[in-house]
Amino acid sequence: MNFRAFGAAGLIWLVGAIGTTALGEVLLKDNSEIIGTWRLESVAPALNKPKIDENRTWEFKSDGTVVTSGFNRHFGKEDRYEWTYKVVDGKIIADDPGRPGKTIDYIVYEKTSDQMILKGGIEGFYFFKKQ
Repeated sequence: MNFRAFGAAGLIWLVGAIGTTALGEVLLKDNSEIIGTWRLESVAPALNKPKIDENRTWEFKSDGTVVTSGFNRHFGKEDRYEWTYKVVDGKIIADDPGRPGKTIDYIVYEKTSDQMILKGGIEGFYFFKKQ
C-alpha cells in the first residue's frame, strides 16, 4: 500500500482506526460519558458466545455511585445494590460489593449514545441500552 497517497493526516487516521478496532476499547474522559440509567439486556462470557438474557438496571450517578436493581438470576430474586465507582485511565473501577477493599474493573468495549458494551467483571461482556 502506498501510504504517501494518504498524507500525514490520513496515516494518523488509519493508525488510529486500526488501533481502536484492534483494542476494542473506548477510553472514557470522565464519568459524564456514562451517567444515567442503563438497561442491562444480556451478558456473555465472550463476544462470540451465546448471550444470557438479563433484566436489570444500572444507574451511574454523577456523585460516583452506581445502583443496580432488578431480577438477579444468580439469587433468583429482585435485589438492589449500591456502591461506588470512578473512572481511572479511561476505565470504570467499581467497588466489589461484599468484598471490602476489592474492585471490579470494566473497560468500555463499545459505546454509542444509546448502547454500551462493558468488558470485565464476573460475566465477561455486559450489553446495555440507555433508558
